[in-house]
Amino acid sequence: MKSAMQEKLDARRERDPVWKARYDTLVAALRASGAGNDALKAGDPCPDFLLVNAEGRPKRLADYLAKGPVVLSFYRGQWCPYCITELEALREAAPEIAEAGATLVAVTAEDRGGALSAKGKLGLEFEILCDFDNGVSLNFGLVFRLSYEICQYYREAGINFPLIYGNESWFLPIPATYVVATDGVIKLAYVNPEFRERLDPARIIDILRAPVSA
Repeated sequence: MKSAMQEKLDARRERDPVWKARYDTLVAALRASGAGNDALKAGDPCPDFLLVNAEGRPKRLADYLAKGPVVLSFYRGQWCPYCITELEALREAAPEIAEAGATLVAVTAEDRGGALSAKGKLGLEFEILCDFDNGVSLNFGLVFRLSYEICQYYREAGINFPLIYGNESWFLPIPATYVVATDGVIKLAYVNPEFRERLDPARIIDILRAPVSA
């Protein structure tokens, strides 16, 4: 059975046949190229990193892990309606994630203004970290370069990536969700080139609540 979030994502996909066809082509190309195949997986050590949050304060992954497990959600930006739908679902799941002893952290390559805007518009109380130039996303194996054709489509739609991200790379991360245990080992990794599908937050909560094996 599909989650309520995925039903919303599917409805959004069908709403615009033109962009559906464009994204179908993009996803097929990503899969054919093996995008995400080398991304970090469950059982891998999670690299530590230091990023500033939406409010401009430096935050280190190790400091979060000192308090408990961490849920990392990499998203494309507030311009992406699929990411907005996922962020809204995470907002609703955030209390249960906290009750399970974990810290929820979103990661975006948007600048601080974009991250802070997303927090305000969506009423998000969890952290958003700013991964300028996709440095951390690159370390996680999530980044791909958009094709010239897709870049043109975004330009025509008024989505100005150089302005949003502060560079001319036209890179995007594959949206991904990681649950990292306190020992720094990845417990769950969800990396899907089909970015119109996202991990059900209920799955995150199940993983966090699962008893630790001896």
